[in-house]
Amino acid sequence: MRSDFRRFKDIMAGHKTFQGLPVSPGIAVANAVVLERELRKVNRQQIREGTGELEVERLRQAIQKTRRDLENHRSKAMASFGEIVAKIFDAHLLILDDEPTFDQIEEGILTENIKAEYALFRELDHVARNLSAQQVDIFRDRAQDVRDVCRRILNHLDGSPTDSMVGVDKYSILVAAELNPSDILHLDPELIIGVVTDAGGATSHTAILTRILGVPSVVGLRNFSKQVKAGDLLVVNGNSGKIIQNPTAKQFEKYTKKQSQYRSYMRSLSDIHQLEAQTTDGHSVTIAANIELPDEAHRVIENGGDGVGLFRTEYLFLAKGGLPDEEEQYREYIKVAEILNPKPVIIRTFDMGGDKAFPGIDFPHESNPFMGWRAIRVGLEKPEMLRTQFRAILRASIHKNVSIMFPMISDLNELQLAKEIFHEVQADFKQEGIAFDDKMKVGIMVEVPSVAVMAHQFAKYVDFFSIGTNDLVQFTLAVDRGNEQIAHLYKPWHPAILHLIKHTVDAANSEGIHVGVCGEFAGNPLATLLLIGLGVQELSSSPSRIPQVKKIIRSASFEECENLAHKVMDFDTSSDVYDFLLRYMKKRFADMPIWFGNNS
Repeated sequence: MRSDFRRFKDIMAGHKTFQGLPVSPGIAVANAVVLERELRKVNRQQIREGTGELEVERLRQAIQKTRRDLENHRSKAMASFGEIVAKIFDAHLLILDDEPTFDQIEEGILTENIKAEYALFRELDHVARNLSAQQVDIFRDRAQDVRDVCRRILNHLDGSPTDSMVGVDKYSILVAAELNPSDILHLDPELIIGVVTDAGGATSHTAILTRILGVPSVVGLRNFSKQVKAGDLLVVNGNSGKIIQNPTAKQFEKYTKKQSQYRSYMRSLSDIHQLEAQTTDGHSVTIAANIELPDEAHRVIENGGDGVGLFRTEYLFLAKGGLPDEEEQYREYIKVAEILNPKPVIIRTFDMGGDKAFPGIDFPHESNPFMGWRAIRVGLEKPEMLRTQFRAILRASIHKNVSIMFPMISDLNELQLAKEIFHEVQADFKQEGIAFDDKMKVGIMVEVPSVAVMAHQFAKYVDFFSIGTNDLVQFTLAVDRGNEQIAHLYKPWHPAILHLIKHTVDAANSEGIHVGVCGEFAGNPLATLLLIGLGVQELSSSPSRIPQVKKIIRSASFEECENLAHKVMDFDTSSDVYDFLLRYMKKRFADMPIWFGNNS
């Protein structure tokens, strides 16, 4: 950092540590800029009798200015992130097109003789509160959209700036209760080196867009923005989710050094994208990427990825605010297939439910939605939705580099039903004369323990396994990964998890099918040699982690990986596994900033 350490001495006392959800990797140490984005309360104000029409005209002009703002944001989003992100602003524009709501606002102005600001606030705040009270994230996200639109119209009514990050200097960390897509569009990674928000989850706009921008980001900190003052020194660990407010001198020095090391090390990997992911004794490993937006496919190539091991398709649904039709899905799938051709692309069918509910689908209230009506269970009960997605994926398979994968399979009957519908769609294509890859590979996520335990049986019916460690860990250990109270029990290093992975790999090998890991564990440098030693053939994580994982692979022999795995499999506790790997990897790769473990 350019700032002198003495500058921070007066704010070091009373440091605090917070734990959030890490959604974009990296380390950032800088002063906080707190973005005040709460929808300000507007008090009731009367207007003079007979001036209502003028007040309505003020409102309409403010709405038109807001519409122009949003259309400009949509154009910028299209240029920066592609059509899917641009569609986020379609949801905002649809709010402006809600004639009954705005007719009611205008009626309030005319019949009650109240100012436009109050009539607007009263109605849209009521809508937002109702949405916020819902149990699922997608409706709370819609509440955020309504507040954003209301805020923009209010700012145009009183002449306030509509898009402003006042006070942002170089090396700042942006703190906010929530961020809108438009905020992130205006975020300059050279000015903002970290992002922290109270709201948000792994699939939120903040999470997805900051990952694309490469800005360390932690979300889900509840009321953190209320506890931070502008100028507070913060440490943001986007690898572990740890936030330190006003760190001690020792912590400051430690994380400033980590920040510098991380940046220098990542720069040193700039040429590795041209090299193969191959051990020193010639064992090749596929290093793929998990993506959520079609335009991320370019980053896969830039980082030297061998393809896409997991294309999460839910964002197409979330950005549109409803089910995308066949043509809309096809355009996005074919875009990724063409960008990466001939590299492989694995498209996962909609993994909705859990923390990802969707508008237009009547999700029941569930006390444990992660283990409820979600993913393939929804698709099998809504076969037309599944057929539509199958058709779009099959149309995109013409380059013969696309595979399909089903999430949340727990029983062979589910797999057989999904494949039956898939084969029916293939038969329809043949009858209709539509071109597709009739040898497309079909795989499943191994994320439910029942599948891992019965992997030998499942391996007979699929072309590949992709082990989803995120859910496999929480289901095996009975630990909700979103529950802060028991977050310390969520341990991918647990011997039970490692034995399930090994069992799955052995089953895949016995049937000659491909097996990969596509959870966060796959991008954790501490786990790289271990997973390869267990026989995993593919590691798929975020594009930014590809160079580091590839570096580790190219620095070790396959024999070393096997010996390491053999030793680790004898340990009885997760702490034994983690402590051993941390010591081993720190010694083995002394120049590498490895901070991706539970204690980072």
